[in-house]
Amino acid sequence: MALLLLVLTAATSAAAQPKAYVVSAGRSQVIFEASYPLGDFTGTTEKVAGEFRINPDNVTQGITGSVTINPGDLKTGLDGRDRDLKKALEADAYREIRFKVHEVRASFPSLTERADISLQISGAMLIRGLERVMTWTGRARLEEGMIWVRGEAELRMTDFGIMPPRKLFLAVSDSVRVSFDLRLAPKE
Repeated sequence: MALLLLVLTAATSAAAQPKAYVVSAGRSQVIFEASYPLGDFTGTTEKVAGEFRINPDNVTQGITGSVTINPGDLKTGLDGRDRDLKKALEADAYREIRFKVHEVRASFPSLTERADISLQISGAMLIRGLERVMTWTGRARLEEGMIWVRGEAELRMTDFGIMPPRKLFLAVSDSVRVSFDLRLAPKE
């Protein structure tokens, strides 16, 4: 009987431990939306990397990890604007934009395929070698054996030492909406 209790306890505690998940490349993306007097524009990349430790049965147990992109991979649809973006981000010198999770608050303790849970995701954003604390609003659910998580936040370029690009005496707005849409696959 004691042996059976020991086996059940070990199985229960193993199931309750966070598991490793990786960002599914090609099924995830990072997006930004910028305002410009001559026309708003977006930039995206699907070249997203990252790894997280999550217990889908108890997300309140804590989530750790980070997501990264190479700023040179962001595309806006116009070659000239892409060159200006790479210059503003100093993409040749700073090859990584990273968000590292510090804390996640969830509206419900577990993930299911039936409903999204709301998230407040706090952590450190690194752009051009400068790190700033940011909080994202998001949502998550289980989807086809993966974890789907989406979030968005506003950031100011000048907080990261970036002067908003100017063309024809007009400047891109300092405030940029950034979002992510990630599929996290169990790490094998």
